[in-house]
Amino acid sequence: VPFLLRTLASGGTSQTRAAAIAGLLLAVILAVTSLKKGNNLFVWHVIGMSTAVLAFQPAALHAIMASKGFSSLEPRLQKVFDHKMLQIATVTALWAGFFAIFLNKPQEFPGVHFQSVHALVGLGALLLFTYNLLDAAYRQGANPIKPKLTWISVIHRNAGLLAYFLGFFAVILGLYNRVAVVDWRKWPLEFTLPAGWKDMGGWGTKTHGQDATVVYIAISGLVLIMMLSSTRPVIEESRKKE
Repeated sequence: VPFLLRTLASGGTSQTRAAAIAGLLLAVILAVTSLKKGNNLFVWHVIGMSTAVLAFQPAALHAIMASKGFSSLEPRLQKVFDHKMLQIATVTALWAGFFAIFLNKPQEFPGVHFQSVHALVGLGALLLFTYNLLDAAYRQGANPIKPKLTWISVIHRNAGLLAYFLGFFAVILGLYNRVAVVDWRKWPLEFTLPAGWKDMGGWGTKTHGQDATVVYIAISGLVLIMMLSSTRPVIEESRKKE
């Protein structure tokens, strides 16, 4: 939380800051309203995943993009460090949310696990986020006291953007519906779209109502688009001269 607040306080474009703040507020709303309906493992799955994807990850992306707006090394390193800590928080919250939903279901793995598009996309996002965190740790070098914070990797950047997209797609699918498309207990496996697969329903509408759920989905999509469409921030020193 301290890194998140510091990240949003300065640097970057107003567009990415507004998107990150909107995501944070939506995550808080989802957590509070979900807890009012009950306190169980499923609710903590929602809290873990929404906090990671809507709150921590947009702030982490804002931080790394904001680092491009400084020509001097010290403020750039601070933003990169904030990005690093927020990515650690993101992956931690994702795994907490994953274990919450995994333990909430029967133990006949794979059984009822990973049957919906929501679950499969979410699993892909989780694994990609985890890979990218481990990749960053490797690129920082073997010295944990003085890690190498400034490095460039096209693979890391593109993997991070894909993970970011998949995470938001999973959140939107979870709010819309969770239609099962595969049963892992059957062989040969068949992927099918059951009747009513396009209908909105499930946890989102039952917990928040259809109108509120539509608004939450719209905000999630807006945060996603605003982050991905943002331009490079103006160099702070250049802005001061103007």
